Amino acid sequence: MLMKKRRTAWKVWPVLGSSFLVYPALAQTVNVPAGLPPTVNATYQEVGMGGWTPPTSTTTQQISGSGSVVSTTTTNGSSTDALQSMYSQSWGYAAAQNASALGVTPDALAATCVVESGCRNVYTANGNSSITGAFQMSNGTYNEALQKALASNPSLASSITNTGVSGQQDPATQAVAAAQYLKDAATTLQNSGVSNPTALDARGYYNFGPHAGVQLAQADENASMASVLSNMSPDQLSKNGISPGETVGQWKSNVASKMGTAAHSPILAS
Repeated sequence: MLMKKRRTAWKVWPVLGSSFLVYPALAQTVNVPAGLPPTVNATYQEVGMGGWTPPTSTTTQQISGSGSVVSTTTTNGSSTDALQSMYSQSWGYAAAQNASALGVTPDALAATCVVESGCRNVYTANGNSSITGAFQMSNGTYNEALQKALASNPSLASSITNTGVSGQQDPATQAVAAAQYLKDAATTLQNSGVSNPTALDARGYYNFGPHAGVQLAQADENASMASVLSNMSPDQLSKNGISPGETVGQWKSNVASKMGTAAHSPILAS
């Protein structure tokens, strides 16, 4: 018996005048976030953030864990070369914020830092002296100034490593004490007739103490440093970089050259 091949019938169903049935493509689902991503406001409170140099003309906000703004700080748009040197350190921006919290300009703090250590966290304490750190402070001066700063602004305690003398080796913490000492210098100089003390005006106070600081700020520039600092021996003057016969004007010029443009920055924020 001869078998016939069975043919499969294909039917074409006309759809809307077309000869073919067209199946629509499956729709894709796109998840779109609710609005634009939030803008992050960085807070530079912890010490040791790395070598990032932040912009010097900007406004930064300190944000709490709940997202609320704790404080807002605006840096000076005309920043100085000394401030740039301090900002190049991992702790520099935290130090600047701590100074601002006390009403001291970061430029004046940076000027002091540059002269004292080149803004390097050097350990120089030895059996004869406790002076050390980026701001070269003795334990006694550091501790007194730090406690005074914390008393005037308790919120600073959360931004420093500890409130004891051991915190002196942390530059951002030492900056709190250094800024307070500069603030004390500015107040003392104002009471002595210097209307708007600068970093250069306060250099004598920071380096030689309150009494000598006022004398240097008021001394004639042609007077010799030895006559103004009469309580210091030639050896002590030499160790402070003061040469025999050096005048007050020459000393100020040398200090200003180290501070750069920050030398004439006011200490107190307006």
